[in-house]
Amino acid sequence: MSVIALRVTVPEQPLRLAAPALILVVALVVILALMFKRVTLAANVMSIGVWASLVAITTFTHGVRSPVVICFPLVIMSVGWIHSIRMALVITVLTILATVALAVAEINGFSLYTLESNTVIQAGDQIVVYLVSASLITFFVKLYRFRLSELHQLSIELTQKNQAFEQRTLELKRAQSVAKMGSWVADLITNQIRISTEAGRILGLESDQILGNLQYLNLVHPNDQEALKQAWQLALNRQNFDQEHRIIVKGHVRWVRQKAEFDFDPSGQPVSAAGIIQDVSALKQAQLALKASEDRYRTLIEWSPEAIMAHRAGKIIYVNPAAVRLFGAPYAQVLMEKTTTELIHPDYIESQTKRMHAIYNHEVIPPTIECKFLRLDGQIIDVEVQGTAIDFDGEPAIQVVIRDITKRKLIENRVRQLAFYDDLTLLPNRRLLHDRLHQAIAAQKRTGNFGAVMFLDLDNFKPLNDRFGHSLGDQLLIEVAQRLKACVREMDTTARFGGDEFVMAVEELTSDLEESKLLARSLAEKIRACLSEPYQLTATALGGNPEPVCHQCTASIGVAMITDLDSTPDDLVKWADSAMYHAKSQGRNCIEFYVHGDSLFG
Repeated sequence: MSVIALRVTVPEQPLRLAAPALILVVALVVILALMFKRVTLAANVMSIGVWASLVAITTFTHGVRSPVVICFPLVIMSVGWIHSIRMALVITVLTILATVALAVAEINGFSLYTLESNTVIQAGDQIVVYLVSASLITFFVKLYRFRLSELHQLSIELTQKNQAFEQRTLELKRAQSVAKMGSWVADLITNQIRISTEAGRILGLESDQILGNLQYLNLVHPNDQEALKQAWQLALNRQNFDQEHRIIVKGHVRWVRQKAEFDFDPSGQPVSAAGIIQDVSALKQAQLALKASEDRYRTLIEWSPEAIMAHRAGKIIYVNPAAVRLFGAPYAQVLMEKTTTELIHPDYIESQTKRMHAIYNHEVIPPTIECKFLRLDGQIIDVEVQGTAIDFDGEPAIQVVIRDITKRKLIENRVRQLAFYDDLTLLPNRRLLHDRLHQAIAAQKRTGNFGAVMFLDLDNFKPLNDRFGHSLGDQLLIEVAQRLKACVREMDTTARFGGDEFVMAVEELTSDLEESKLLARSLAEKIRACLSEPYQLTATALGGNPEPVCHQCTASIGVAMITDLDSTPDDLVKWADSAMYHAKSQGRNCIEFYVHGDSLFG
């Protein structure tokens, strides 16, 4: 509107249009800046643009006597408030320079306002001054309010951030309390340590207490102080600081763990450190209890009279002293250089390998088995083995308990020998004979092949005992037993029935009874002839010198066939015994068969 008014009223003075046009441009830039929320840009354009516009208006409206000059102090104060004192001083200097320039130009007749202004123009200039002043005040008040709004928003955001920070601090304190882990920061220049709330609780101190190194060291258990000093010194030389030690809190000992990181200045000197301190008393007590338990277990293992070893995939990884002794090793390392297959008897390697796989796979297996192992010198030993899956040094392994049962097996064999075998001739006795006869009867019923029972009695055995004593009679019985075993097959049984009586169970002849009888007679004849051969014995004379004795002995033999009749072992022995007595009645040194439902015949 100012431009239009000036153009109508003073068309002869077009330069007057410059100032309003400049103000219009400034206004448009400010409006655009505010639309895009570029408040700082709007303030800068407004301040500088208004000042430049006032200078232009002053230049074209009476110079230093222009009424517009009263706006310059307002502009200077506004610039100082919006920007800075320095900027206000710059505007002040520029305003003074502009005023001096206008004054010099007017004095020297170089003024740009050669035309006098009429009353309308003068009034217009005053109105422009008022409008500029109102605009400046309005803009700056709005800007001030906008700044206040920004500050209020910043205050809200800061409050929210403070609340969030306080919440995070509480969460951190709670987390530290749950973990029993506190934090600390050390200023190595001033030798001051600032601790967190939880660190203070662990140390039995106030959380806002400032510590020095010496004060903290006084809390440390005397036996751990030197190690802590060394660890701290190494950390100052750029090594890791990770230390467990004891502290004394109100007379009670606590275990703590500390870790820290150090900061160094450009010259390499340590300036600060940040670390954590954790109460590990419960963990340490558990570790100590576990170590004590492991020590007790190891002691029990080491002192156990039974051999114990651990192996992984056949490689021996541990042996106790009893195992070293069992296998005849000079020391443990020699035994540990062996594999399990080298210690197992070849006949048992396959079964033991399957058992190891079953243990690894946690399959249900018998807890103990009997096996044969090999000592390092090759000697075979009978053992009882018990294996179980364990963790050894954090990896799966098998622990084996080996019990030497060699002596027990010898005793068992001896007991079995006494129970089932004759102590003199080592032939089966009556008990074992009874069992073998049961088997022979069952075999006959199963296969249809006949068998035979032979009852044998030596002829004139008593006179030999009476003349030379029982020792010579025992020699004869031993020799008879050996000849009998040589006459029959391995599958047949030769037993000593008692005194000079022997019984033989012959199985699996043929399925034809008559043919079987012929085979039985042939075998009996072979035995009779073998036993009739002279015996070379040795008697002890009165002076203690050995005396050779040549003795000839015969035998009477009774035979009962094993048929499909419902006969028992006792029946068969009784029938064969009857046939043997019939042979003796026939003059001895002969063979007689027992026939069911008929008389005996030879």
